[in-house]
Amino acid sequence: MVESSVNSWPLIVWLLPIAGAVAIWAFGPQLRRLAGPLATAVLGAAFAGTLALWPAVAAQPGGVHVTMFSWAPGITVGLLVDRLAFIWLTIITGVGFLIHLYSMGYMEGDRVEARFFAYLNFFIFAMLTLVLADNFIFLLVGWGLVGLASFWLIGFWTERATAVEAARKAFVMNVVGDIGIMLAIFALYATFGSLSYADVFAKAAHGPGAIMTLIALGLLAGACAKSAQVPLHTWLPDAMEGPTPVSALIHAATMVTAGVYLVARCWPIFQHAPGAMETVGVVGAITALGGAVLGVVQWDIKRVLAYSTMSQIGYMIMGVGVGAYSAGVLHFYTHAFFKACLFLASGIVIHNLAGEQDMRKMGGLAARMPVAFWSMLAATCAIIGVPLFSGWVSKDAVVYQTLAHGHPVLWAMGVLAAAVTAYYMSRMMWVTFAGTFRGDEDAAHGHGHVPAWVMGLPVAVLGAGSVVIGWLNWPHEGFAEFLAPIFGGTDVAPAAWGGEFLSTQIPLFIALIVGAGIAYLQYGTAGALSGAPERLEREADGQPAFLVNLYYWNELLDALFVTPARALAALCARVVDPKLIDAVLVRDVALDTGIFGLLVRRWQSGLVRTYALTLLCGAGAIIVYFAVVR
Repeated sequence: MVESSVNSWPLIVWLLPIAGAVAIWAFGPQLRRLAGPLATAVLGAAFAGTLALWPAVAAQPGGVHVTMFSWAPGITVGLLVDRLAFIWLTIITGVGFLIHLYSMGYMEGDRVEARFFAYLNFFIFAMLTLVLADNFIFLLVGWGLVGLASFWLIGFWTERATAVEAARKAFVMNVVGDIGIMLAIFALYATFGSLSYADVFAKAAHGPGAIMTLIALGLLAGACAKSAQVPLHTWLPDAMEGPTPVSALIHAATMVTAGVYLVARCWPIFQHAPGAMETVGVVGAITALGGAVLGVVQWDIKRVLAYSTMSQIGYMIMGVGVGAYSAGVLHFYTHAFFKACLFLASGIVIHNLAGEQDMRKMGGLAARMPVAFWSMLAATCAIIGVPLFSGWVSKDAVVYQTLAHGHPVLWAMGVLAAAVTAYYMSRMMWVTFAGTFRGDEDAAHGHGHVPAWVMGLPVAVLGAGSVVIGWLNWPHEGFAEFLAPIFGGTDVAPAAWGGEFLSTQIPLFIALIVGAGIAYLQYGTAGALSGAPERLEREADGQPAFLVNLYYWNELLDALFVTPARALAALCARVVDPKLIDAVLVRDVALDTGIFGLLVRRWQSGLVRTYALTLLCGAGAIIVYFAVVR
């Protein structure tokens, strides 16, 4: 590890976004339309700084460590850029830069555009804090700041009641996970006397088994909340109320993968808590399949992608949960490209259709929006696992590892989720881009336009990345080898691209053909979408209520937590407030204070005899004390 007080690149990369956010906050009214270019330039500089770190990170397996100050015994605050952090760093700054560039076109003319870019820069700073932290306290600071930035961005359009409610829901559900992380951190400090990654991970093998399991489960609770995993997943679809660039940045490429980062970073803890490790894999598999099934009944294009995100992160969590850390991290990397591309391309569609998000009112858009179509097609091929596309490399590696590591049930769930994903993503493409236009032509012509290059270029770059980025680990396992110093010999690396691995791809290829084939027969054949508006309405009406209502999970949470909390609040308002707070702590205290004031006021009469009597009584009390008590 390079311990450096001179190497300033980590500090520069970390501080640039907050400097941009503060500048825009301070001078937003004066900057006006310069806020977007400034915020984007800041991210471009941060990405350049990230690339400048590459030689040191590649040369030193331990990475670059910059200690800033000591805060408390066992707690120093510093920045750590090792190979795992560097992978996240490239996505946060690189994909973040492209999303900032796209936002310049998407948010053009918005009356609070400057505030939006200030929030984006602040979010990047928060995410960098989380990833670059070298200890658990600093990680918790970043974790909380990310939640705050997410709250601001989801509820950015404050005039929309649904956006405000979605922001509140996301914040509250993430706080539940935060409590789990805080309890885990308390237990770590009590057990090891330090919160430094280096100290904790070095001692993890000697930690008490039961305590290590509780710590790992606390960390998992935080991961489930931040990464929208069962059971703390319901906030993510509602978060689509935010601007589309927010969905791409926060809910596709960065924040929602923080849970994956947490589990991968804390692998020595999970490695010595096998029960918790099994739980991680099961949670990931359930989320991968459950999220995919819910994607089938969605008609809002952004909600389709939201459940797709939930499902794909489930694959990542499942990967790290079976010990295939590099495979899970690789899927994070490829997912950042193809999912950001899908969100931004859908944003072009929405932007051109005057805000319309219902796929039933789209259709025939391939010729109208070629950049969106071709980029979205490439990203869809990646997510459904078409051979040679990035998702084929990463997702298939995760699914293979579940079987190679002795988890046939998780493997079967992964294969089934792949088939469902191929179906609903193919359906999305055909319903959106095939057939004839089913929406309001006047609205589309009145508001739509060919996207500016600032919107088209990032989507095209991400679309290209959706094709080739997986080649980092194909046909040679360069990605897994790069991460080997982080995970050591515990990682189950993606298998060689030979007979055993390829033979396990046969079920996944069959799943791809079956899922995409059913979607093609329903929506892709000639005349399949004839009479589409009425047919799609009937199809929506006939969908199972159990799925349309999202397994009734929101209702279950309301019954278990929200309704009792409201009942308790009502009881407090009706009984505790008036009879305890108001009666005892307010009125009685005020009355007693008044009586005491009356007594004291009588002594302040101005008469010498009163003061003499007071002195005499005091002297007598002192004499009695020393004579009797002492």
